[in-house]
Amino acid sequence: MKDILLYFGLKRRPFDKSLKSSQALDTEPLTECAARLEYVKGRGGMMLLSGDPGVGKTFALRRFVDNLNDNRYRTLYTPLSTLRGTDILRHINRGLGLPSRATKSALFSQIQHEVLESREQRGKTLVFILDEAHLLATTTLDEVRLLTNFRMDSYDPFILIMAGQSELRRMMDYAVMEPLAQRLAMRYHMPPLDTAGTGAYVQHHMKLAGAMEPIFDDAALSALHELSFGIPRRIGTAAERALNYAAFAERRTVDADLVLKANSGQ
Repeated sequence: MKDILLYFGLKRRPFDKSLKSSQALDTEPLTECAARLEYVKGRGGMMLLSGDPGVGKTFALRRFVDNLNDNRYRTLYTPLSTLRGTDILRHINRGLGLPSRATKSALFSQIQHEVLESREQRGKTLVFILDEAHLLATTTLDEVRLLTNFRMDSYDPFILIMAGQSELRRMMDYAVMEPLAQRLAMRYHMPPLDTAGTGAYVQHHMKLAGAMEPIFDDAALSALHELSFGIPRRIGTAAERALNYAAFAERRTVDADLVLKANSGQ
């Protein structure tokens, strides 16, 4: 198989996930998500970020964190959302670098004290990001809710972002989740890209990779959108398959037929 970098004269793989957050295309979903995150950054409290797998939630969070002032914010990110009950408190406690505690009440008090002291004494707001939060058990979510209660529920000294797949949004409609749902300062369900957004996404990544002229024609871009449903991760996978197929077939331009063949196993 021919190397697509050599064949198309590219400097890097176009859809590599190591892309710097500053190089991202400001798609409509990413821009809207950034605005919601900025709102929560300004007021504090909790945000729910949901969306289908591969739509760009974690990338949006990475860009948000990359733009935070290290002198004013401290981030604790965890994708370990299979933790149950008190285990989530132990995990947060350990992530904050605090000494271990034997009881739940001691853990709870220590974490809350650290949150307040960080904000009021050291001038740093703690930002907790729970990724893959759709996997959290309801009992664990309840522990998270209790952790957000400061000064008789009158103060938001930190930021908590729960991100997960679309089930997370539906979970908030359960009666048992009502106490947590009422505490959400912001919600955002990240949608896929539309047809124009898919085309712009592909062309942007190809230019970043060093393409001097368009390699995918308009029909190919439409085909990529149909195959991927506008989900960025799927777009990248389908587009890279098409590039490999084109190099093998010694084609310099990728059309719709080639996209479909490359992604059908033919």
